[in-house]
Amino acid sequence: MLENLHTFRDLLNQDSLYWFCALSGSGIFIILFLMSLFGGADYDHLEAGELDAVRVNWLSKQAISGFLMMFGWTSLTCQNQFHLPGSVTLAVAIAAGTVAVLVNGFLFKMTRKLHSSGTVFSLEDAIGKEAVVYQQIPKDGIGKISISLHHFTHEIDAISLNDEDIPSFSAVRVIKKASDNILVVTCIKQ
Repeated sequence: MLENLHTFRDLLNQDSLYWFCALSGSGIFIILFLMSLFGGADYDHLEAGELDAVRVNWLSKQAISGFLMMFGWTSLTCQNQFHLPGSVTLAVAIAAGTVAVLVNGFLFKMTRKLHSSGTVFSLEDAIGKEAVVYQQIPKDGIGKISISLHHFTHEIDAISLNDEDIPSFSAVRVIKKASDNILVVTCIKQ
C-alpha cells in the first residue's frame, strides 16, 4: 500500500500528467473556439429551454477544457518555474482549475442575460397615442397606421373600433391591442 502511495506521488511529480492536462485542455479549447467561430457548434435545432441548459451548464465542454488547461499550465508553472513541492503544486493547480470553471459558468450565465427579442417597443406602448392612417382601414378589415414610438416611426396593422371606414391620412387614437400584432383605433373627430 505504501508503495502505491509513493508511485502516485511520483506520478504527480512528473511533468507528463501536467503536460497531458495542459495540452489536452488547450487542444479542446482551440477546437471548441474554432467550431464556435466557424459555425460548427450547431444549436439551431435545440428549443429555447434546451439552449439555456446548454449555455449555463457548469460542467460543459468549455468548463472541462478550461479546468484541464488551467490545471495543467498552472501545475507546470508552479513546478518548473517556482519549484514548489508536489502537494502545493497540486493544490494551487486544482484551485486555478476550479476558478476557471467558476469564471466560465459565470460568463455563460451573464451572456444568457444578453438575450433580446430584437424589438424596440411593444404594442402596449402605443395605447393612448395618436397616429395617422397609413393604409385605409376598411369597415370589416385591417389597415395600417403610422405611429411614432421611442423616436422611431412604425407601421402597424390596425382595425376600427366602431366598425367604420377610416380613410388614409386620418388622425386616429390607439384604444387597445386586438392581438399580438393588431391595434384597435378610433378616428379623432376634428
